[in-house]
Amino acid sequence: MVERTCDIYENNDQALRSQKIVLRDSLGTLAVHILNSREDLSSMSYSEMLDKLYEIIDELHHEYHNHTTF
Repeated sequence: MVERTCDIYENNDQALRSQKIVLRDSLGTLAVHILNSREDLSSMSYSEMLDKLYEIIDELHHEYHNHTTF
């Protein structure tokens, strides 16, 4: 039976994911940090936070897909 790629990472703590995958998986966390640097989160409603996070993630996805070095 052929081992699936994701199982290789789950079963081998020394296997490194490609930079492209790590970057893609980190966009949400990056968006939160960007929002935190732009806004006073203590004065925002959750709805407003989510709307702004959505906008930032959309911008990050656009940049991610247009990046030419991948």
